[in-house]
Amino acid sequence: MQDCRILITRPEPENTLTCERVRAHGWTAVSLPMLDIAPLENADQLAQIRSQVFDIDTFDYVIFVSKNAARIACKWLDACWPMLPIGVHWIGIGEGTTNTLREEGVPALSNPGHTTEALLDWLKPAKMTNQKILIVRGQGGRPELGLKLEERGAKVSYLSLYERKKPRYHAQTFFMLPDINLIWVTSGESLSNLSEYVTLHTPEWKTLPILTPSIRVNQQAIEMGWINASCAQGADDNSLIKATEFHTGKQND
Repeated sequence: MQDCRILITRPEPENTLTCERVRAHGWTAVSLPMLDIAPLENADQLAQIRSQVFDIDTFDYVIFVSKNAARIACKWLDACWPMLPIGVHWIGIGEGTTNTLREEGVPALSNPGHTTEALLDWLKPAKMTNQKILIVRGQGGRPELGLKLEERGAKVSYLSLYERKKPRYHAQTFFMLPDINLIWVTSGESLSNLSEYVTLHTPEWKTLPILTPSIRVNQQAIEMGWINASCAQGADDNSLIKATEFHTGKQND
């Protein structure tokens, strides 16, 4: 597996950046995004977002659930806040999200783990009582984080900035792809979309090694019939690269 061909399923624009890092490691990157990210853009939605961003200084914690949430939110912060408000704790879930915020000048912290569950372990329950928390996400995101924080006495609000859509591919798309050695998925929704297409067009891919970002998504992959799923312990490039190096090392032994 010296020429490891990796299917990259991130949404754009992150997919292109990840493909560049994969190629820099001497592997072949095969791009096939399994999510499309579309910023909300009708007038009512934009007015609601603007109002919430102007009120962001009223929150004790602002939690960003993904790189897309961080990237789009930073554009709104630039437009509404020439200087960031003081006294807000900015938190990114995972290394990639946190780094995206820091690159845009937001002094974000990150929990030691890479998942919602790890963040909940990190946030001290006693300190959440009556804390105002804003969760920045896409429409219809996982409810677990907000529900658990509310159980700890926090007052949770949501800022939805984008919607996730399933990309449209045809059988010809899969027919034209090169042979794949390894697959990266970075979210449960991407995995679900990929599994639907694979079942239709390339069911043999279910035997390929697939790297997932968390134990939850890894279990989801197993339940969907992927027989060689492994957890990379993170959705960021560094975690996936490390897991790939481990995997290819095993293959070459």
